[in-house]
Amino acid sequence: MKYNLKLVGIVFFIILSFSIKVNSQQLTASFLASAYEISAGECVNFTDMSTGNPTGWLWSFPGSETPTSTVKNPQNICYYTPGTYDVILEVQNATNVASTSITGCITVLPNTSTPIANFVADYTTVPVGIGVNFTNLSQNGPFVSYAWSFPGGIPSQSNDETPVPVVYTQTGTYNVELRVEDENGQQSVKLRQNYIKVVPQATVPPVANFVADRTIIQPGDYINFRDLSTGTPYIWKWHFEGGSPSTSNLQNPTGILYAMPGTYDVMLIVESNKGIDTLVKPDYILVSTTDPCVTMPKADFVANQRLIRSGTRVFFENRSTNLPTTSNWYFQGGYPTYSATANPLNGVEYNLAGFFDVSLSVNNACGSDYLYKDDYILVFSGPVEKYCDTISNVGPNESIVSPTLAGSWGRIGGHNGQRIKIYADKYEQHSFTQIDALFVPIVKAKGATYNSKVKFIIWLGNTTYPDSIIWQKDVFIRNLSENFFNTIEINPPLQIEGPFFAGYQLTYYDTNNDGIQDDEEVAVSIVQDRNYPTAHNTLFVNSNNQWTTATAKFGIKTSSAMRIATCIVDVEEIKLRENLTVYPNPASDFIKINLGENLYAKEFSVKIFDLTGRVIKSSQHYNVLEEIEINTSDFNSGLYLVQMDIDGKRISRRIMISKSY
Repeated sequence: MKYNLKLVGIVFFIILSFSIKVNSQQLTASFLASAYEISAGECVNFTDMSTGNPTGWLWSFPGSETPTSTVKNPQNICYYTPGTYDVILEVQNATNVASTSITGCITVLPNTSTPIANFVADYTTVPVGIGVNFTNLSQNGPFVSYAWSFPGGIPSQSNDETPVPVVYTQTGTYNVELRVEDENGQQSVKLRQNYIKVVPQATVPPVANFVADRTIIQPGDYINFRDLSTGTPYIWKWHFEGGSPSTSNLQNPTGILYAMPGTYDVMLIVESNKGIDTLVKPDYILVSTTDPCVTMPKADFVANQRLIRSGTRVFFENRSTNLPTTSNWYFQGGYPTYSATANPLNGVEYNLAGFFDVSLSVNNACGSDYLYKDDYILVFSGPVEKYCDTISNVGPNESIVSPTLAGSWGRIGGHNGQRIKIYADKYEQHSFTQIDALFVPIVKAKGATYNSKVKFIIWLGNTTYPDSIIWQKDVFIRNLSENFFNTIEINPPLQIEGPFFAGYQLTYYDTNNDGIQDDEEVAVSIVQDRNYPTAHNTLFVNSNNQWTTATAKFGIKTSSAMRIATCIVDVEEIKLRENLTVYPNPASDFIKINLGENLYAKEFSVKIFDLTGRVIKSSQHYNVLEEIEINTSDFNSGLYLVQMDIDGKRISRRIMISKSY
């Protein structure tokens, strides 16, 4: 059944690629407003009139009290300040994105005759225990009475024009209401529903992060941003080089206009009760009148979490390279199932338990690329901290054999007359994040000496042949049992993301001096020759320092019978990320790294990079229980990346070095 689902996804993208070419002009953004000229304090309803069967809507209402909306037909969009205001609508369906902007769409006339109740809070997202200041913005006074209502707040009511700061002691979202009355007895009421969001007090400093729904656009297009920061910040300060507006204090700004061609930085500063962090993405936005590609794109993406409980929303980050101009996603089991934006800002919700694939197709004028991650999102009906399984390249009905090498001594899969020194099997998977062990079916284990060893190896799998070694371990041959699956533990577990090679390296001996290096023999089972036209080979061999396929070397299509114990561990890594702190930030002459309470690291390595990617400083630490200190007195002012490898897990933090000269 799994392979049928894959086929459905692949067929979808073949159809999708054709559909993009044929139907790219069918999606158009259009809308109607219930009124285009109103008085201050009045509200407008909007109706979507787009064509092309849109499935997603993103509205921007600059100048209104509701700056954005994602519903199809937004209601009660209220304006309080006289002026003329644009309205922006972006729609998308499974294959395309379209937008429209009506300049000066809404005209707001002054209202000087009737009361208009209005107010604003200094912060609408606050931690528990932080006071919120409310400012009365009511128009057409003077007013003889004020009646504030703060459900969930302390105080819960006030009759002052400017109430004392209101403190919320419980997390949640809360309404705020203001009623004003003028000298003639006329009243006006303003109710802001779910206006104050109260979040837990931060326990770690914030770490800034964000994505844009598109990063390559034409002049005059709009871009929307989503905050992905961790550490529970409640203050956001955005700076959009080349954008209009150029700044924003919203958590998720939308409708940022880029009018002129160029490449532009985006900066986000986040703040909480635990500190402040800054992230600058240099040349993040590319505005061009033509497709800027110089080579075909390379598809890549990650999810912010993959081991989830049903009902959870997952956010995906498009990490494709070589300037793709269009992106098309397929989220098996998710809602929405498809998206045509580079980064789906509203995330994807998974409500049913199961293992689900995710696909991304990217295109530009130079070509296209496609990435399919099998079983990438793991959804459970209840909470789960870890999920493990074994993976193998052995098919359900395939036989496991240990064939001898025709015309020579030894076996395919071990020592033989061809003097194969290294065997490696490629595992194409994205389901798991770490490798815990190798289960190796040993059929022959004879050492030439008492201390003879075989080396087990794991390589990165992003090349045609094994290249970059990421783990290796020597095992005494005398400790291997013939005709059993032998467990080769990996401790600490090896962190992976994507395909990898797993295999072993042999040594050849001639201890009896008979001219044949056959005094040691180790062999691992393989799959029986897949001698049919569509057969695939995953086994690679190395002799005389030259890699080739088992097909080219032996004339068979096969795989190793090894099984890999793999796990996905999101919650534990999140716990580490949430507890680890790097401070002070900004720093000057030193930084300190603290793992947090009850956490311990056997091995801890630190590398600090500048913005060019150059390693400025590195250090290695062992058995870290408390914080460590890194000297930065010789650093210049600027932004740096601190990369920490902690017992096989990689965590990164950004720091700002600020010097006073």
